[in-house]
Amino acid sequence: MTIAERIAALPTAVNTAAEFNGKLTQGAPSASVEKSKANAQTTKASVLSSLYAFDRADYTKEDALKKQWRKMNTVNLVDILDGTADRSNRSLSIQDLERRLQEGTATPSVDDTDMQMLEFEFKGLGFDAGPAYADVGAEKVSRNIEYLASRYAAMESKIKETYSGALQKAELDKLDQIYQRAVTRTADKYAEIVGGILEKNEVSGEKEKLSKAYIESVEARTAQYREFLKGNQDFTGVEGTENAWLAKDDEYVAARLREQNIAFQAAPAENGGYTRRDLEILGQYASEITVMEAKANTYDMNEERMGLEFAMLAMKTDTIEQEGGVSEELKETLEKTLDGFMESFMDRFDQQLSTNRDEAMTAYDSRGNTDLDKESVWNVYNKTMDEYRQSGDLMKALVKGAEYAKDRYDQKEAEGSVLGVYRYMNGASYWNNFFKANTGGGYDRTASTYSRHLTAFMDFKKRLDSGVGLQMNLTGSVNYYSANIGGELISEEA
Repeated sequence: MTIAERIAALPTAVNTAAEFNGKLTQGAPSASVEKSKANAQTTKASVLSSLYAFDRADYTKEDALKKQWRKMNTVNLVDILDGTADRSNRSLSIQDLERRLQEGTATPSVDDTDMQMLEFEFKGLGFDAGPAYADVGAEKVSRNIEYLASRYAAMESKIKETYSGALQKAELDKLDQIYQRAVTRTADKYAEIVGGILEKNEVSGEKEKLSKAYIESVEARTAQYREFLKGNQDFTGVEGTENAWLAKDDEYVAARLREQNIAFQAAPAENGGYTRRDLEILGQYASEITVMEAKANTYDMNEERMGLEFAMLAMKTDTIEQEGGVSEELKETLEKTLDGFMESFMDRFDQQLSTNRDEAMTAYDSRGNTDLDKESVWNVYNKTMDEYRQSGDLMKALVKGAEYAKDRYDQKEAEGSVLGVYRYMNGASYWNNFFKANTGGGYDRTASTYSRHLTAFMDFKKRLDSGVGLQMNLTGSVNYYSANIGGELISEEA
């Protein structure tokens, strides 16, 4: 009899509950009810965040105990149907479980490999490409590479210590297959998303190079961790203690490996190519330009603002190239992407305006979506970039560019040439609030568009200098970052 037939043969459930005779009362839920709901939500969030182990980067002894408890209480469907499922461990306390692990009497033993769980956890690694914009931040690139490399190295070490002969080879072969599938899948996903964004902005032919660089980065990190384990068998500090069983938990060992902060040493790239740092930067860069486009609204993004924000993107791109520790390969790609993005952004923006006009019900609505004046965009962009090339000062160039852009915006308004154009009608606050009052020593930094650009750039620069996850903050008018800055920001004569 098949499992399906056996399930079908089970007796039908019968509702033996008494008829409900309670009374419903109106009013606010009691404190105990609210507390129960809150506990339920907390429990649900905990369960969801624990489905994939990489979300618990620290992975403590408590995590190891909970995982072992779940392993001991995992039952087979066939055993349930046969009535032979072992449920004796369901009432086992954490304290009793820890004692058994210390004594080596837990079943299944912590020595046992769990390839199915490892593969499940590897499946949690990836990158997101939502309907609006992608999320391939530097933190995600690092997390995926570090997790894959550390788990492989730790599991390989465990297998070699636990098994021998043909069984060891079989387990190592399984591990290698799971690892290779995960590395290839994540590399291809990264290349698909990032390479796809580049193609959308007129930079083609990068997907294969990106995938290759990602795989090489994982393999280089794996080699480092394997080498470290060879000479540091007792690095976790649990050997010879009551917690020695933790050294047999590959996930615990992997988490401690990642805490070592071993300096990453990539293998020399063949014929140039992208580095791991490049992958982190490019993933964030590609993600951020999709955010910039997704948040660009044809009803308030006018030409002068577009030109200025293009210039901010260009100046940040130059800062990455000069100070970001990236390869020549990436510098070339960033330049191409920047040029392609600005052109394609305006084309898509203009196409949306055309679509809006086609769908317009009135002449007023058609006028509101008048086509984009690219010359005005380039005028502001070039004015800002000319100042940047002369001074080398991003914020000084921003001020000069913004002053020029605001004058052009005000002139168009005064002439009436943009009368009834939605993006000028709705985008006034961007320019009206750009500088606020000039106090004589510098521009007012309170809640102005300028201050948002400034603090966004400071955050970007701080992250770039420290080597942590890059934050482009491309649209200063949208992403607001407060900063407590002493002294004057910029002089009146800037």
